[in-house]
Amino acid sequence: MTNGFLNDLRNKAIELKMHHVPVQMDSIFEAVLYGSALPAYAVEEIDLIWSEVEAEQEALAEPPTDEELRLHHPTFSVE
Repeated sequence: MTNGFLNDLRNKAIELKMHHVPVQMDSIFEAVLYGSALPAYAVEEIDLIWSEVEAEQEALAEPPTDEELRLHHPTFSVE
């Protein structure tokens, strides 16, 4: 993993308002730096975080269904 990849992941998470991700990443890095976690596990955790961020990005990219629109805007009616 490169520093650019990790920065991209952090920035993408912040853009998506997933503020727990940078905190989680920092926790993983600290665990590796202080020897309480193996780097291999850190890579696995970062991969899981990447998947979570991509899934959130895909979910936000899909247009809402009619049912979702009705749930979010119950007073709005189109005739």
